[in-house]
Amino acid sequence: MKLFNPDTIIIHHSLTKDGSTVNWQAIRRYHMDEMRWIEIGYNYGIELIGTQYEILLGRFEGTIGAHTIGHNIHSIGICFVGNFDEDYPDMAQWNKGVELCANIALRCAIPSANIKGHNDYAPYKSCPGKRFDMDLFRNDVSAILI
Repeated sequence: MKLFNPDTIIIHHSLTKDGSTVNWQAIRRYHMDEMRWIEIGYNYGIELIGTQYEILLGRFEGTIGAHTIGHNIHSIGICFVGNFDEDYPDMAQWNKGVELCANIALRCAIPSANIKGHNDYAPYKSCPGKRFDMDLFRNDVSAILI
């Protein structure tokens, strides 16, 4: 068994409109049934369930993901359910993501500078979206880590 020692957190968006239903299961089915992966590609998801944003488990944190080609072996993938090319992230979802990233960063000794957007590794993609400000997100995580 390979030792998984992440040094990066990579932020994604689902490119789907978030509602109050569980889209996370639809993403899991797509990854497993259509893409033929063993599990959903991300380690975590953040989605509106009813009236609250929830952190949903994808692949266990010690399991290599399938979210960013060439970088899965050293990163944790987090998917915000929503389309941030069209909409700004909801503040409650944003804050839930900041908390999650700060927690992971503390446990895994990942500096906030190593919280990246998917488009840092795939510049032909907008992911995590044109309206998801990665600099501001990193700053918000840094504020917790101080």
